Amino acid sequence: MKIEQFLTSVIGTNTYLVYEGDRGFIVDPGDDGDGLYLEGVRRNVKIEAVLLTHGHFDHMNGASFLQGKGAKVYCHRLDEDKLCSYRSMASLAGVRLNPVKPDVLLDGGEKLNICGMEISTVWTPGHSKGGICYITGDVIFSGDTLMNGSYGRYDFYDGDFSELKDSIVNKLFALNGDYKVLPGHGEATTLEEERKLNPINFD
Repeated sequence: MKIEQFLTSVIGTNTYLVYEGDRGFIVDPGDDGDGLYLEGVRRNVKIEAVLLTHGHFDHMNGASFLQGKGAKVYCHRLDEDKLCSYRSMASLAGVRLNPVKPDVLLDGGEKLNICGMEISTVWTPGHSKGGICYITGDVIFSGDTLMNGSYGRYDFYDGDFSELKDSIVNKLFALNGDYKVLPGHGEATTLEEERKLNPINFD
């Protein structure tokens, strides 16, 4: 499994291309669906899926382009409304929303097989009601839930600090073993490092 990171959206979203051989998927395409599609073409990788960690515009605005190229879009059902409405917060940033209807709605707890890769989903509300993390191998794509030495904002529409803390402490930190954490913004980290030092433990 190979993972490549790109910086997309006007506020610097981490977007990930994950692939094995000539098949792959995108996590959080920011606003650069066409550019990501071309990155796949350059690598001879067919992008078969788009996994959204949540529905805010800076994570999903490129999904519709990739869907038009044949990729299936996955999203937690509680964030489906954000993908086509003001709740994406695109208008607050002065950005045009590219609405998309997801192909697959998730609840959390699913075991997916995408491009031959096994992916587990963990529902992690708090930053967004439909926040979801994806785990494959020893990697967690944590979106805006857990970050390096930090955690997601909870003062947006349907954010909730108590839910966010529960998601991180009782779901992610409770996982067995260590993982590399690839967040929606900022630098990568590890789960063990965040268990020890993340301020969510003390807030």
